[in-house]
Amino acid sequence: MAYATAEEFLRRIGVSNPTAAQADTANDCLDASTQEIDSHLGWLDSGPPADLTPEQVALLKIVCLDRASEHWRNTPFGALGTGPELPPVMTARDSWYRHSRKLASLETEWGIA
Repeated sequence: MAYATAEEFLRRIGVSNPTAAQADTANDCLDASTQEIDSHLGWLDSGPPADLTPEQVALLKIVCLDRASEHWRNTPFGALGTGPELPPVMTARDSWYRHSRKLASLETEWGIA
């Protein structure tokens, strides 16, 4: 179960009258971002804790929507060609990093450095 609805997501990205295919893709993007969140936080088997505060739920929803919008756009990363006369533009190599930093307040276990 995603942390946001397809209707919220489609409204956020400006799709007012989605086709069936767009609605299916929106659900896929939300499911993928929820999977990434749950995997990052170690919730794949157990799901989110039942005692989340409204602020924590809001954070999960925002991260889910942000990451889903990247999946929707197929946001590229790495070296992007900008034209024959310009050097390539470098983007972040880890497209998940900024989302993981947002979720840091929800982490209960930290790996060994």
